[in-house]
Amino acid sequence: MNTTYKQPIDRLKRHMAEYQPQLKRAIEAIAVLENTDPESDEFCNALAELHVCTTILEPYSEGMLEAIDQFTEDSSGEE
Repeated sequence: MNTTYKQPIDRLKRHMAEYQPQLKRAIEAIAVLENTDPESDEFCNALAELHVCTTILEPYSEGMLEAIDQFTEDSSGEE
């Protein structure tokens, strides 16, 4: 592998490994919202879970974007 890209790929892998479990929880919460009475405690709990998940996911998304941006920054320096 080109060593220029090793660090951004490692960062992407790390972010994805931490992102995936939260994404799974968010998808499960959405499924509950789709199939539950909006007046129920289960609906409220799923909505709260979704809020927590999105709050946690946001910095990982930003980290992945930064790692992706490194590919273009690194390759522009090689020209």
